[in-house]
This record gives sequence, structure tokens and C-alpha cells, in this order.
Amino acid sequence: MWVLALDTSTRDGSAAIARNGRLVAASRGDGHRTHGERLPGDLLTLAREAGVALPAIDLFAVSIGPGSFTGLRVGIATVQALALVRGRPVVPVSTLDVLALVRASRQDDAADRILAWMDGGRREVFASLYAGDGTTRLGEPRVGSAASVLEAWQSSLADRRVAVIGDGVRSTRSILESRLGSAAALDASPPPLAPAMARMAYEQRAHGIAPHAVHPLYIRRPDAVLARERTTGGG
Repeated sequence: MWVLALDTSTRDGSAAIARNGRLVAASRGDGHRTHGERLPGDLLTLAREAGVALPAIDLFAVSIGPGSFTGLRVGIATVQALALVRGRPVVPVSTLDVLALVRASRQDDAADRILAWMDGGRREVFASLYAGDGTTRLGEPRVGSAASVLEAWQSSLADRRVAVIGDGVRSTRSILESRLGSAAALDASPPPLAPAMARMAYEQRAHGIAPHAVHPLYIRRPDAVLARERTTGGG
């Protein structure tokens, strides 16, 4: 079974192709160009490197967020179009979930708690809390200031070996170290996520859904909605 995974939740993003759970080819995107400029051209190039034609892909995986509104929409639309043409299923993957799994796979440095920690812009983070296995979610995805998110999960983090992974670490390192202590493991530069997504999709292939059923996980409501509510006095 050929699996193609696409992550557009970050500026760079990544793509990967695996066969029967084994990685065949992968690439990191060029963050100096938008996802709209690069897709689907990047996927065609990757498919040539993997030695497979896109019509031969059996299953697709796509990051549904959180992340950039525009990036997520472009990535999801691209995968939906490719999957729809051949009637292939899609496995939607939370970016926070795959970050936690990537961190849990580091057996040399196990943690009791894993915080998936993405830069949400506006001095906020997108975050979710997991047990050390990287699959058991202990806190639903949140968006807010680093201080408010850590405060909400204080009881679950106290006296625990905590690992924090994601690009949000870079701008919040000082508060993470202050709240979590020097023993916390902070990883501001996780590897490209698409290879792990491809493996996840193969393992979850029985749970693939129709392309039209894939929806983004924004967490934060779009600016247009918030602006409309302010104008009408709603919310």
C-alpha cells in the first residue's frame, strides 16, 4: 500500500511517501514560498523520487491543524482533489497529535508528560497535553498565552518529567523553564512531520474517510467570524 502524507500546518511543511509503513521518500518545504506556490508541484517531484505515480497512491494523510489558516486550507484542498479523482480515502491527522508521537518515539529520553506546543501567533500558542506514550491525550487542544495554558494544566504537570515539543518553544522558552523547571526537555525544532504522518496513516488505514469529510482543526476561530461578532454585538 502506497501512502502519501502532506503537512502544511507550518511555513515550511513537509511531504512523505511510504509503502506498507516504510518510508520511501520525504521532503521539507521551502518556507520562502507559499504552499499555494509549491503545491501540487512538490508532490509530483516527490512521487518521481519515490518511483510511483500519484494515481497509484492508495491512501492519503493530511495535517488538519492547528496552524496557518491559509496553509491548512491549501494542504487539505490539495489532498482532497488528489484523493477524490481516484476515490481514495484520507486519514486526517492533528498536528499536535503527531508532534506528541514524534516526541514519544525518543526512547532515550522518556517523559511522563508531553506538551505539543505550536506557535499560534499573537503571542499565543496552540497546545495539547499527553501522557508519556504520546497517544493518551490528557488535555484538549487549547489556544492562549503560554502562561494561561500552563496554569490550566498545572496539576497535571506538577512533579512530572515534562517534554515540550514544537516551534512554540522558541518564543516561550523563558516561561517554560520558569514554570516547568530545569529538568523539562524543550525541543524547539522537531523534525518534518510528514514521515511520521505516513506511518500513522498506514497503521490507521482502516479509519480513512472520504475526501469531502476532511475538515480543518483551527482551535482559534477565524478573524472574519470574530470581526463579524464584534460588529453585530454577538459572542
